[in-house]
Amino acid sequence: MNGPGTPKEAHYTGNSMRGAFVPGEILFLAETALETLQIGDVVAIFERTPYYVHRIVEKDASGAVTMGDNNDRPDSLRLTPDSRLKLVVRARSLNGTVRPVPGGDAGMEMFRRQQRRRKMRRIAGCLLRPFKPLKFLRLPANTETRFRDGTVQWSFGRIPVAAGAPDGKRMYLHWSKRLFFRIPKQASGSASGQSAQEKQAEGGK
Repeated sequence: MNGPGTPKEAHYTGNSMRGAFVPGEILFLAETALETLQIGDVVAIFERTPYYVHRIVEKDASGAVTMGDNNDRPDSLRLTPDSRLKLVVRARSLNGTVRPVPGGDAGMEMFRRQQRRRKMRRIAGCLLRPFKPLKFLRLPANTETRFRDGTVQWSFGRIPVAAGAPDGKRMYLHWSKRLFFRIPKQASGSASGQSAQEKQAEGGK
């Protein structure tokens, strides 16, 4: 069931599906019905405000259970045939590239991979905790690129470090980037770089 007023696309923010998506990416949503979905599919769920995007990890005749790829437990809300949801079919990256979103067996393989990485990040965090006072030595990622859809990317030279969504939420592109780089505490009022779309437009002149 899709329900009235559900969008056809959405900006991804947050951490629960990092790895599958990067904050600021645009997700394209398709009409669907719960009975046609597979374990491993990614769905946008509109049963709560704000709505969220998670993966189906269990499914039977009565409904389905979802969970974020980086979460440590399934969602408490169980999906039923009457739930308001849509299937996430494609994602547009910050550079404008559109890619399909894996579902089914490929989606579950991605889920298991992210769960392994989550455990590794937890171990790494414990090992690196004594070095937290040295975080001021990180390199500044001050090169800011703003895109026309409102997303932002911070880089150190040619190295992409972090991304920001139009609502102000920011996320490092990989956990290791946090160890070596730091981003400005507040986004600057004007972009210090050109958007990918603007660069492409100028290149075609």
